[in-house]
Amino acid sequence: MPELPEVQTILNELENELKDKQIEGLDCYHSHTLLWDKELTSTPFPAKIIGLERRGKFILIHLTNENTIIIHLGMTGKLVRDNTIANHPEHERACFRLSEKEKIHFIDIRTFGKIVLCPTKNIPAYLPELGVEPLSEDFNLSYLQKALKGRKAPIKNILMDQKIIAGLGNIYANEILYRAKINPETPASSLSSQRLSKLIKTTKTVLNEAIEKNGTSISDYRRIDDKKGEFQNFLQIYQKTSCPQGHPVQKIKQGGRSTYFCPVCQK
Repeated sequence: MPELPEVQTILNELENELKDKQIEGLDCYHSHTLLWDKELTSTPFPAKIIGLERRGKFILIHLTNENTIIIHLGMTGKLVRDNTIANHPEHERACFRLSEKEKIHFIDIRTFGKIVLCPTKNIPAYLPELGVEPLSEDFNLSYLQKALKGRKAPIKNILMDQKIIAGLGNIYANEILYRAKINPETPASSLSSQRLSKLIKTTKTVLNEAIEKNGTSISDYRRIDDKKGEFQNFLQIYQKTSCPQGHPVQKIKQGGRSTYFCPVCQK
């Protein structure tokens, strides 16, 4: 599933592509992909785009008519800008028709992705409970100490809890903990202020580096020009057999997800 850096990369590219554009229409080819808010009694299109933002792993496209498009890519979803496609691409679930005959295709092999059309005021009804944005100033020592107080769950599980920190997933949780030299099984509430500060700083560093490299393409994630990201070439621990220091990497299961860590570096 695309995580924060991948979604932010797509958002950045959409901002460049959709600036001053108008959405003329939205065609849907899969019954479970598109959700219309019950307050929308007629199509919101055509409508001009007035702004885009990311919340966790969700993309929000705000329109002039006080409506918003919410996009969640799910496990395998991607947005591809390609005006040369005559017929539907394989696994295309929806298509945004833009001004000047441009198109943004929503392609999703496993069909877990969703597009919501709703009045802007109803956005909270379609987003899950989300915690702090890890790249914001609100993600600080005070917040994390309060959020982790009394929490005995492993810190890896906490990093992936969207109610605490929005946007992190398995790949980046592994990378962050390795670089911060924190064992993923450490009870969250046992981490000292010093180690939490290191965790916060490392989180911001890793996410910013990943965004700079246009995200991580290991399976389905692609940018809107259908090219891969590059951060997979800079991963230090995820799916590795040895860490950068040459120590064997151990693989365990946490919350049903694979955790990679170095028992030597992450004592």
